Amino acid sequence: MGLTIHYTLSARHLTSGTEARGLVAQARVFARESKADSVSALMRVGPGFPRAREWLLIPHPGGETCVDVPLESGHVFTVVLGSDSEHLLLGLCRYPATVRHRGRELPTKLGEGWRLCSFCKTQYASLHGWEHFFRCHKTAIELLSFWRSLGVEVRISDEGGYWPRRSESALRRNLDEMNGIVAAMSGALKDGAGGQSVESPIFQHPQFERLEAEGAQKQSRKMRQALEVIGKIARET
Repeated sequence: MGLTIHYTLSARHLTSGTEARGLVAQARVFARESKADSVSALMRVGPGFPRAREWLLIPHPGGETCVDVPLESGHVFTVVLGSDSEHLLLGLCRYPATVRHRGRELPTKLGEGWRLCSFCKTQYASLHGWEHFFRCHKTAIELLSFWRSLGVEVRISDEGGYWPRRSESALRRNLDEMNGIVAAMSGALKDGAGGQSVESPIFQHPQFERLEAEGAQKQSRKMRQALEVIGKIARET
């Protein structure tokens, strides 16, 4: 749980690994010139690379089954945005048109072109203050939107509300709200843990007490009920 940027990079027009690698290399050059802390080497990855896996949801009576779709090949690099922000994974991968599940070949709808679907949680960069968090979050958005100049389709879902209008005020408001929610839930869990250890990055926030109090005050009755359930479960385990 935490304020996160979800994204998909899609290059359906690409037909070869050489073309894909060329675009990823250009994006890496741009990333190295950004305000990120560091950028990894360009890596060629295969089916054993877990961070670029896709999943296929298959409906069945009573729910859904999640089927793993490992990539066939890919070219990626990671960006260290800043302290306590998750690393940003960028690149393009190729996926099979079908995946075998329980003796059947199922269409993945991922076999056309090259793509990457991932996410990056930036919330806990705020442990180091607003300016540090804003630099991390803004840099992630800038690195993602750059891919459009390479002819790649980019879809971004920003829980912070900064994208697409680049609203700093919306991002600040949503960050404070999310920090309050996490602080209230983490505090309630810790209070009801009965001596058991409860860990969360939010405990290290310099304004944790304020965030916890404001978060608890602003939550709806359903949220307060959820906190009570969490505390009850913690006491019984």
